[in-house]
Amino acid sequence: MLLVIQEPFYRQKRFLYRRLMPSVKDIMTKDVVTIESNKTVFEAAEIMAEKGIGGLIVVIKAFPVGIITERDIVRRIVAKRSSLDVKVSEVMSKMLIVVDPDTSLKEAARVMSTNRIRRLPVLKQNKLVGIVVSSDFVRNAGKKTTMEEILYALGRYPSESDRKI
Repeated sequence: MLLVIQEPFYRQKRFLYRRLMPSVKDIMTKDVVTIESNKTVFEAAEIMAEKGIGGLIVVIKAFPVGIITERDIVRRIVAKRSSLDVKVSEVMSKMLIVVDPDTSLKEAARVMSTNRIRRLPVLKQNKLVGIVVSSDFVRNAGKKTTMEEILYALGRYPSESDRKI
């Protein structure tokens, strides 16, 4: 005889809700552009211009150690009329705030807002697996969550025409 002990419904529902809520891994960019810490600021600026991005994750042997942004270059190099041959490691922001891929979007947004950052590297087991930038939130704001799609399919979620604005 097999006895299956089922969790109470409210626990199942909470687990399902957590699993279906969008997380960082749903909106992050997986191909993160990086630069070695011993490269120059000029090389960093070239990469940013070529790729059309505003920041690079600074790595040492593929391990993230900082971030360099256009703002860092303007404030720490251009405004002081310093040489563009300065190493990235001297200009980068060394305090790297990161999240896990399973972090909720709400928590990621809170971390970004609290720390006044626009780029949030995503690490899994100390390996860089992605990055979330503030524009990712805007780009994904109008998309339905998996939960909304399921509820809509079950007929328990109001359709766009049923909603009153």
